[in-house]
Amino acid sequence: MSDFKFDKEAFKKEVKNNVKTLYRRTIDEATPQQTFQAVSYAVKEYIIDNWLATQEVYEKESPKTVYYLSMEFLMGRALGNNLINLTAYQDVKEALEEMGIDLNAVEDQEPDAALGNGGLGRLAACFLDSLTSLGYPAYGCGIRYHYGMFKQKLKMGIR
Repeated sequence: MSDFKFDKEAFKKEVKNNVKTLYRRTIDEATPQQTFQAVSYAVKEYIIDNWLATQEVYEKESPKTVYYLSMEFLMGRALGNNLINLTAYQDVKEALEEMGIDLNAVEDQEPDAALGNGGLGRLAACFLDSLTSLGYPAYGCGIRYHYGMFKQKLKMGIR
């Protein structure tokens, strides 16, 4: 994001407000998971305008788009990755430290997306990262089962 400017005070205010509106608590009363959610929503505020602008360009220009189909995507943790891509990791770390919050502890609250379990999932994620880094319009498509990976059985010739 070329026009991205991190505002430390606005970010801290956003995190506190997220805890208040989502959980009716102060930042000091928030659980580690609630703090993670509040920080994630605050980071999303920085990302959303870029998402919308990109989508608008795609709608106007109608570029050829890659749709990558994979049974699994091992993307890794989104919060830290987004902060690195925004070049705001250190700024957010400092802002949270001023609030008495450890960014590493916040990141540890992020659950595994459970979108796979093997090397093909990591490869799919790397392909998407590469396409994005090179500026290609691309989407990852897969099947997400409610209970995670599945096991098929044949019973009397029927799946």
